[in-house]
Amino acid sequence: MQETMNEYSGLVLAYLPSDKEKEVQIFPHARVDGDCVGTAVALASSLRKLGYRAQVILDWQIPPRLSFMNVPDDLITVVTDDNEQEIRSRQGLAFAVDCSEGHRMGKAESLYSGAEKKVVLDHHVSASPEAEIAYVDGKSASCAELMYLLLQTWEEKFEQKLIDRFEADCLMVGIQSDSGRFSYENTSPSTFQIAADLMERGANVTDNAYHLFDETCEGKVRLHAMALSNMKLFADGKIAVTKITKQMMDETDAPEGAADGIVNILRDIDTVLASFVIRETENNELRVNLRTKVGFDASEFAQKMGGGGHHRAAGFSGKNVDIDTFADTIVAEASAFLERT
Repeated sequence: MQETMNEYSGLVLAYLPSDKEKEVQIFPHARVDGDCVGTAVALASSLRKLGYRAQVILDWQIPPRLSFMNVPDDLITVVTDDNEQEIRSRQGLAFAVDCSEGHRMGKAESLYSGAEKKVVLDHHVSASPEAEIAYVDGKSASCAELMYLLLQTWEEKFEQKLIDRFEADCLMVGIQSDSGRFSYENTSPSTFQIAADLMERGANVTDNAYHLFDETCEGKVRLHAMALSNMKLFADGKIAVTKITKQMMDETDAPEGAADGIVNILRDIDTVLASFVIRETENNELRVNLRTKVGFDASEFAQKMGGGGHHRAAGFSGKNVDIDTFADTIVAEASAFLERT
């Protein structure tokens, strides 16, 4: 049986390094988004206020699309072949946020998986925690909400304010990002209650929403136009698929992350129950974003394909296969999945 947040909070506190020279190293998933970055950074900043060494460990720099968060450089360490052993030598606790398994952490995987002490905080229904202490709530709209609850218990215990304007803004970015600016079906009364308190503490909902959802550039607009014009429907209009090749990225001069949002547009077609965007990456991997409506469980389907996620938003990857063949496989599997559900 899973602990309550109060019980989890106490277990985590007891697990924090007694040697203050050791670090709490915080591990978000690779290909970061607003929720995992906001959650991780808020935790690192709060732990420092409590006198602990804390660092967010990433497999790549925070992408330009999240630069508006103004995360201080000294909170972030990017793993390289040259610094991995030095990072490991500082490790006192490995704390995974918005993911539960090392294989989702990219180049940081071995640092997390090899840690002696591990903790997980996650909200993915497909989570399989690799940790001695874990709190997973698949009904939470974001991991940031769970982090807010954890930090709130610590504020009460230590009678010290941990969530100031910066931390509040980080957590709000996480909530807005994963709730689709409070529009996805996982948004709950608790989501709004937490957001209200974060606004009281200084979070800027308007600026966050603009940068997360509205800000764009020429390359992104051209890529969206190309991807949408190539969209195809299957299964009597219930499945929508489009492909984004490296050539399309080059032709449009689109930045990393420019494909974000396309899958939502396809899902919003009135007949569509499941939408897929299949994208080629520089390392010859195919990444698939999946969005669904009631009648198609995204998490269940993604797990079948080797990935995971939420009931309405999930993802998976393909390797050693060309994009057209993989698209055909997805359509066949999704069509069969629809017939069974």
